Amino acid sequence: MAAAEEVKLFTKPPSADEMGALLFPEKEKVSPKPQFKTRSLVMTPAPSATPQPVEEKKKSVGIALPIQFALNSFEILDETRPYLDEVGRLLNMEQFKEERIIIEGHTDAQGSENYNNWLSQERAKSVKNYLVSSFRVDPERLMVVGRGEREPLPDLNPNNGLNRRVELHRLEESAN
Repeated sequence: MAAAEEVKLFTKPPSADEMGALLFPEKEKVSPKPQFKTRSLVMTPAPSATPQPVEEKKKSVGIALPIQFALNSFEILDETRPYLDEVGRLLNMEQFKEERIIIEGHTDAQGSENYNNWLSQERAKSVKNYLVSSFRVDPERLMVVGRGEREPLPDLNPNNGLNRRVELHRLEESAN
């Protein structure tokens, strides 16, 4: 499994479509090739003889959401449920019904390292439980990881509250 290298931080709830395009760029909607119809014949244009440039594979981007919890708790606050509702919609969209994601919990650097590791894991579990109970997402599609205070956002003081976040990454199975 591999987490995305780049992470996009949202300060307002992104749509399920927006998140899908970032996490699973290869599944973006592709417009069909033009077809011409004459009575009962359908003709599709022949492939061009000139080589077409090879499209570079789009890279998956992780998503950072400022999911808020009660102080020193893993109880999700109501004002951040719209973020999770869009994640639930994403995971129930037809093109993403088989996809799996990693839910990473992050904390700021206030408190002990052990406590922050535990709290970030419990917060990631709360997000998973919310998606399973509210959107009937198969729990096997959701892996939780607590990162504690180890990965603050770049160029940000480790104690800054923006470091308290949940990140979503696509879960890619490693080839065996």
